[in-house]
Amino acid sequence: MNWDPDFTTRNAILGQLAGLVAFNESDWPTNASLNRELAAGLPVRFVDDEAFAALGCYYEEAVARGQVPTRSANWHDFFGAMIWHLFPRTKALLNRLHMDDIHAHGARQRTPRRDRITHFDECGLVLAVPEGDDVEALLLAHDWQKLFLEQRSRWGNDWQPFIFGHALYELALSPFIGLTAKAVILPMPDAFFALPRNEQYGVLDRHLSDALQTRQLFDRPRPLRPLPLLGIPGWWPANEASSFYDNTDYFRPRRQG
Repeated sequence: MNWDPDFTTRNAILGQLAGLVAFNESDWPTNASLNRELAAGLPVRFVDDEAFAALGCYYEEAVARGQVPTRSANWHDFFGAMIWHLFPRTKALLNRLHMDDIHAHGARQRTPRRDRITHFDECGLVLAVPEGDDVEALLLAHDWQKLFLEQRSRWGNDWQPFIFGHALYELALSPFIGLTAKAVILPMPDAFFALPRNEQYGVLDRHLSDALQTRQLFDRPRPLRPLPLLGIPGWWPANEASSFYDNTDYFRPRRQG
């Protein structure tokens, strides 16, 4: 897919990135541009295929050395760089967890924990909610009617979703019914919801990295909750009709047993 400097205007999902970083180039941003715009103050730099090959190591090992392999003219890696900019502490934490397992089991051994980390890294969404709100129970029950319709007014106010998985942004270039995130619910103090969007990311990143360590989330099976992305109020025009949520192939009921 060709470069589109106006990608944030395609839909409300990609619109989450509007105003955070501007790339006005008529062609793909170079790694030099990504480093200038996104890596200032970070412990990593974005490097091309040639530099990565010269390291002679696996991806996670390169990141541990402060070098993030970033393919040119590639939406997946472009959004990956954006997430590094927005969530540097959490991205660094996930790589440290990968490296813990690599040191224990070798780089070729994909442990269940590494698979869970990768799943969140690619398809994760963080839903920030006020402390005390039991949104986790609604996701666990697949109670889509209550989550998206009965509680509709709360979305975008004191229920605020933040995409973490860069693959979700890539898929949102051409959204489809079935597009689903893997959600982590993160209770946040009331003051968080009044912050400007660009300030929220820094606060959220600190809370998220601390929570993932404290909960040891990836040490247990199936720690993430499916959340149909196009069901989020305001993120997809068709969900203005309540009948949109009648599609049980997308908004699946919870399996019995």
